Amino acid sequence: MVDLAEDSSRFRFVLSPQPTASLIYLSKRCKWASSEELEKAEHIEVCAKAMELTEQIADRISSDGGGALIIDYGKNGLVSDSLQAIRKHKFVHILNDPGSADLSAYVDFASIRHSALEASDDISVHGPMTQSQFLGSLGINFRVEALLQNCTEEQAESLRTGYWRLVGDGEAPFWEGPEDQTPIGMGTRYLAMAIVNKKQGTPVPFE
Repeated sequence: MVDLAEDSSRFRFVLSPQPTASLIYLSKRCKWASSEELEKAEHIEVCAKAMELTEQIADRISSDGGGALIIDYGKNGLVSDSLQAIRKHKFVHILNDPGSADLSAYVDFASIRHSALEASDDISVHGPMTQSQFLGSLGINFRVEALLQNCTEEQAESLRTGYWRLVGDGEAPFWEGPEDQTPIGMGTRYLAMAIVNKKQGTPVPFE
């Protein structure tokens, strides 16, 4: 929980003196985790809203058909210590001047999978796979090669940079520009998962 420090000058994290509603979701998440994961985890991040929303999506797909494609950066397992605040391109404390920084945290894809499967027997969950694998299955490599055949050098540089950001891993090895502008590949940090009605079979990229 969050409250004020004794001198009321800042916010701080504190332990709740009694069980909270979030404990329900934490207990459920721990049930889905392996004993090895639990032994290694110093603490566990749980997103109750994501679990609730996933259940609603699964129910809707079960009754109306269709599917959901989820792409974000995260892990296929317990998430710990991923919550961070960024202000003006620098990391700051989570509780420093609330509202002035962007907050981000990893998506727990394993939690999404379990939430969906528990919500309905009529849906299936596919993935996660890395964004690089997902876009590769959809033909991004062939598309980029085709575009590079008929473009200016400036356009080619933009294509290579954008391609690396989507499917690469880490700093781009081909970059010759300013060091602080080096493209960072997110192809393995972003994951893709699909939730579909079983009647529709397996989505193409996940076959």
